Amino acid sequence: MSNAETELKLLLPGAQATTIEARLRKLGVLARRRTSTHWLWNVYHDTPDQALRQQRHALRTRCISNRPWSSTASAATLRGEWVQTFKSAGISHGGLSCRGEWESRSSSDRPDPVALRTTPWTALDPDGRLFGELRPCFETRCCRTVWTLHRYHGATIEVALDRGEAVSNGRSEPILELELELKSGASVALFMLAKEIASVQSVLPCDVSKAERGYRLAQGGAQPAAPAGSLRLSADATPLEAAGQALSETFDQFTRNLSSLLVSDDPEVVHQARVAWRRWRSAVRLFAPWLPGRPDASGLTPLLDDLGRLRDLDVLRADTLGRCLPAFVGGDPGRQHIADRTLERIDQARSAQRERTRAALAQPATGLALLDLACGLFRLTTDAPLPLALRPSSKADAARPGKRRSGRQGTWAVRRIRKLQHRLEDALVAGQQPHAEPEQIHRARILAKRTRYAAEMLQDLLPDKRGKTLTEEATAVQNRLGKDRDLQQAVPLLEALQADAALIAFLRGVLACEALAGKG
Repeated sequence: MSNAETELKLLLPGAQATTIEARLRKLGVLARRRTSTHWLWNVYHDTPDQALRQQRHALRTRCISNRPWSSTASAATLRGEWVQTFKSAGISHGGLSCRGEWESRSSSDRPDPVALRTTPWTALDPDGRLFGELRPCFETRCCRTVWTLHRYHGATIEVALDRGEAVSNGRSEPILELELELKSGASVALFMLAKEIASVQSVLPCDVSKAERGYRLAQGGAQPAAPAGSLRLSADATPLEAAGQALSETFDQFTRNLSSLLVSDDPEVVHQARVAWRRWRSAVRLFAPWLPGRPDASGLTPLLDDLGRLRDLDVLRADTLGRCLPAFVGGDPGRQHIADRTLERIDQARSAQRERTRAALAQPATGLALLDLACGLFRLTTDAPLPLALRPSSKADAARPGKRRSGRQGTWAVRRIRKLQHRLEDALVAGQQPHAEPEQIHRARILAKRTRYAAEMLQDLLPDKRGKTLTEEATAVQNRLGKDRDLQQAVPLLEALQADAALIAFLRGVLACEALAGKG
């Protein structure tokens, strides 16, 4: 059976697997509706070199049972209905994914080549070589509770709560998430339902699939930090098309790192979440003349503040003190004791701040704010009907939504970059004046980041090598000013931690010396 699957995936920060179903049953839109519960055992198949994963396809066999399996069960011993599913590569924006899905009855956990003949598999594997190399790669095992909503704002939606785990090579990772699958109607109804759910349970729209988790387990890796992706813009892309791609990529980077933050203590996860949000804000500013107003992210303020405080402590621990402590200690046992005690206090503060950040992520207001951004992004990228219609821009180089501009390709991008570059140059000159305030220097650093991110996003629309050169120059400025800023912040951070006065005085001296060197 062929089908175009459209679903919104929601992680559930702070929820407990043992109580989340009861909480959802009390929600007005789900209350008094019939539910069905099944136990799903999924076996994902791929080649040793993961040829399917590389092309963003998936092949799964699933056993559907009306009763739980025993702790000693295996795929070969399960009793239930087997279904084979082939999924093609799709698109994803803000946790909403759309992809092809082909299902067929099966007799066991082994893939059936006959059922694949009516799917895109034939184009993927015309000679049958890939099928012959397929092996079980990992498994996911879930208890699924399903509600079906008919005539919900004109749509039919299946709400599936999955509680279970992904398993591979003796390793496992818990699964606790909601999938809102559109059966008929307009996709925007998924976001409307998600916001109702988010009023009682924090949610995190995120496109990290169960298959992606399983592949990571199969490779033995922990949930990683998500770096910035690269945009591939066509040469005649309109500003609105470029804005949609840029905002989608940055939002996905942000939510992926937030999902990693739920289970990972890696400082790089926090760093990349902050990078993603700065890139999002830079994109909003970059494309402001063509957007239907600035997205409201005020509901994210507590989370963003907590992320900033955690990042400051991470930088203090690894970068600033990593650079300065060797010179401070200088082989002195007494000073080594001061250093050790300071690092211990910082680690305790980092641990407490990490938990506060996770608590902020588990607040319903955070999920509602993320859903608002995701819904606006969906409307922007799909040209869905908007309550807030796209306003015509008064800028000379603006384009009507969906229309191609006349004139030389990429002119609008060059103009935007040139404006940013001039502002950065002015800020650098102001920051180099003898009596420049720290905030003036910090402003130059912020502009360097915006210029860098804009050049990266629009690189395909800029003259040869201009984007790359500008990115390198802005990055150099950002790094140089960033070290000074981190050192300035280290003193009040250590004072708040009641660090030893000798270390604080040492850092003040380093700061004074670097300031004199800069003026010289």
